[in-house]
Amino acid sequence: MLPFRRIQFILLVAIVICMTGFFYRWHTAPNPSKWILPTMYDKDDNKDLVLKRQLIDEKYCGGPCRFTLPVFIMEQESKAQMHFRQLSFMSGLVNRTVVLPNVGGSRLGACLDNDFEFYYSRSWAFNNQDHFQHITMSEFKQWLLERQAIDRPATSQSMHIHVNLRDHAVEPQNCLVADHLLNMNGLPERRLYLNETANPLKRLYYEDAVRDFFMGVYRDPDSGESVQDEITNNVEVLSVYYDRRFPFIHNPAAESPIPYSEQVISQADLIANALSPYWAVHWRTERVEPASNLVGCAHSLVDYFDTRTYLTTNTTATSEDIEIKDDSTPTEQPTLFLLTDYPHVFDENDVEEAILNNGTSDKMQPASASFSPNSLTVHHHQAMQYVYKHLQVHVTHLDSSSSSLSETSSSSPPANWTVVPIPYDVARLDPGWLGILDKLLAMRADGFLAGAPGVCGRKSSFTNQIMNERLDHPRANVIDYFDLPESYQQQNGQVE
Repeated sequence: MLPFRRIQFILLVAIVICMTGFFYRWHTAPNPSKWILPTMYDKDDNKDLVLKRQLIDEKYCGGPCRFTLPVFIMEQESKAQMHFRQLSFMSGLVNRTVVLPNVGGSRLGACLDNDFEFYYSRSWAFNNQDHFQHITMSEFKQWLLERQAIDRPATSQSMHIHVNLRDHAVEPQNCLVADHLLNMNGLPERRLYLNETANPLKRLYYEDAVRDFFMGVYRDPDSGESVQDEITNNVEVLSVYYDRRFPFIHNPAAESPIPYSEQVISQADLIANALSPYWAVHWRTERVEPASNLVGCAHSLVDYFDTRTYLTTNTTATSEDIEIKDDSTPTEQPTLFLLTDYPHVFDENDVEEAILNNGTSDKMQPASASFSPNSLTVHHHQAMQYVYKHLQVHVTHLDSSSSSLSETSSSSPPANWTVVPIPYDVARLDPGWLGILDKLLAMRADGFLAGAPGVCGRKSSFTNQIMNERLDHPRANVIDYFDLPESYQQQNGQVE
């Protein structure tokens, strides 16, 4: 009986602790004030090293350095930059300087290959200096090296912000720790769990929760009082791993997208001027279910270009033009610029072969890393074949050569399928850079189309960003959707 009562008591205590305070907790210890304090440099008795450390910090920070380092940010570029904006504005709220992360492969994080300005304009950080201070990754690393040189590497603690307790993202190693540039010195990792919700009213307190987390403020499980630990504010670098879906910062300035780099903007302007007039079509085919929809969607896309784009692109068209236009009236279609995960470079014969083999081909490589070649079906090939047989299609492609005039492939693409090569010295074979270029081209297009969500495509932050920009700079339209033709819908209805 006694063991049973003891188990009951233990379970009751555990439930009470879990329900106390916010929906967050420390992962490694329930009470951070009981952690064994590491050797903090503010208690250093070597006066010579204290002076050297102070001079280095003064050089880079104007005083004691306190940084927020985004080691890992979940999700790809469109959403990842939104998450980074949250961390930047939060850094200002806790009096820390945010480190501009590296970029690469449509990701943001400290250990990626390219500096921040490969994707973005640093002007964004300068324009928001009333809200937060920043430092470039190269300057930050130089500070780390100078601190390491005097045998006082920067102190750091890993801070993880999660969607929930169950599903942790696979997080990369902190390369700066591996290079011995950061001194964790036995500090335990800390983890914050916040229930994810799309309802902004339910996220109102999340800004306070994250601020408390970054400042080491927690709810004491014994007294119920808010207490600040003796470690976090003295830690020089908060190494942050961030896995969220929605924003939490209240400041409206955090909602504005980060402007892209001058290099990618210049490339977009150059291509847009060469293509004009043109329509952009965003068509993600990977997750269209059922895949058999794709052929019908392709017919709708071609029909849209045949019947509607002339009048919406030609802003000088009169009511008389509209009245006399019929199927017998020859019109010049605008160019279609296609943003798609379907392979961009291929031989026309390979498509025919894939169709004959029921979609199977080892020669067709999708443009998206998440799209397995084995997931390409006969419907994908038939749909794209129908499009390029009826429309003039342009796509971009990362070229391994440094010359913009180089051949992108020895293959023979269809006559209506034009590949625009982006040379290595411009894009460095980075798919994230290419995705930004495509996005900018869609923003500049005379018209914009996307597959109807749930039928011919899906909703995405990528599409939303294009729409928002087009709202601010009106053209022929903001966005239209191509859906299944009525004949396909009726057929599906009969089948059901």
